[in-house]
Amino acid sequence: MTTNYRVEVRGVLPSGLTDELRRRFGAVVVQSDGARTVMPALAVDQAALRAVLDLLWDVDGELLLVQAVPPHAERGDR
Repeated sequence: MTTNYRVEVRGVLPSGLTDELRRRFGAVVVQSDGARTVMPALAVDQAALRAVLDLLWDVDGELLLVQAVPPHAERGDR
């Protein structure tokens, strides 16, 4: 079952990782302000979420948040 997740990590992801995320999981939105990087609506199943977390682990990404969000939340329809 696909769920939308908000994933936040400290700092900026390496560009190669952003490319790999998009290659594996489609049109992943990745936003960064320099201090943190956010994937606000990562739509994946649990196995794919585990793969994303493994990729972040592989580049020593410091995970700040993994949160399931309702499908409408990323559009601001709260």
